[in-house]
Amino acid sequence: MDYFIVRSFDHAGYYETRLLLLFVGLAVVAYFSLRQRDHRYLVIFASGVLFQGLLEWSLAALGLRGKGYSLSVFGVTLPAAAAILWQGLVEGGILSLMAFWLADLFSFSREQSAHTRRAFYAVCFVIVALASLVGIMARGAPITSPRPMFARLPLLLSAVTLAISLLLISFKGRAGWRALGWFYAGLLVYIALTFEPLHLLGARYVAARSADGQFAPASWLPQIGLMLYSHLYEVAAGKLHYFAAPYVLGLLERRKI
Repeated sequence: MDYFIVRSFDHAGYYETRLLLLFVGLAVVAYFSLRQRDHRYLVIFASGVLFQGLLEWSLAALGLRGKGYSLSVFGVTLPAAAAILWQGLVEGGILSLMAFWLADLFSFSREQSAHTRRAFYAVCFVIVALASLVGIMARGAPITSPRPMFARLPLLLSAVTLAISLLLISFKGRAGWRALGWFYAGLLVYIALTFEPLHLLGARYVAARSADGQFAPASWLPQIGLMLYSHLYEVAAGKLHYFAAPYVLGLLERRKI
């Protein structure tokens, strides 16, 4: 049986709420860059924008978002190039930033203040609140993007990307593995905060295609198991290069600018 990740949240202001998170992310980047003189947050944010944009371009080029997929913001349908840039900014940037921030708080820079920790938890609360709002608004809306979970080419690309990330980080020894592990943990936390409210509220879930071509929610066992697989491998493991590439290039060393 073929399984798909389907979603309806594009109808419910999801990308408008991502704009709010973009502003929050830029404020965090500005704080660390200007107040702390720490360039790493800017680098990791830019890495997320770049690689997420490339990911969205590849999904669109391969037709894996579904026939006729489009992205609208405030009622305006974005051209393909603008939509890819938008998703890089409002999805990849904040995801990469939040994963790095968690890693930095709990591993890389333990000297960070209690104030910074409280700010991180506050942003986590905002992420959950916005995702829950969108999930409620999107409940029962038509499906906008049925993405096959086990299409061969995306699986191959993910495996190659993951292998390259692990190979690159291996050159940094134990410190590199530890840093990558913390970033992976940060990715999982962000993914859970963002997607689980949508999953539980029925705006993003695992579905199976019936004989007549319609999508129906999978039963509870594959729903849980495949969503867990998606979080652990498709989303989190498939984004380790967001950190590995700038880390190996020495762009995430703690130096002042």
